[in-house]
Amino acid sequence: MLGGRLSSNLLAGFAKVLMSSSGSSVVKIRLQHSKVYCHCDLKCILFTCRRGPNSGRQFYRCVYNRSEDDCSYFKWADELDEPSYVTHNEFKASDARNSKKLDSILLMMKVLLVMFFIDITVRVYFG
Repeated sequence: MLGGRLSSNLLAGFAKVLMSSSGSSVVKIRLQHSKVYCHCDLKCILFTCRRGPNSGRQFYRCVYNRSEDDCSYFKWADELDEPSYVTHNEFKASDARNSKKLDSILLMMKVLLVMFFIDITVRVYFG
């Protein structure tokens, strides 16, 4: 699943730079100790809000925060019911999102296959 992606530690560094410029900063990079997992099935990073009414409040985000691979997981640290696991509903939402992506890819593959057969047919009959 992690194929050609950057390592978690390198991404955590990128997240630290990105969040510090947006008003939040990494409090601790607890990838090895965190028991909060995002929709990517990866350990989350703990951040602290630095602006607005939630200043000082901690939250968890996906290790790919604000990148192309970000699953948009967000959870306030003080609102976690069970810090060890993501709730069943969150997994269902992730499954639904992945299912839609797979359906879209399957449709594109079908269209390409039809275009390929049309191209072959035209080449065979019209030369």
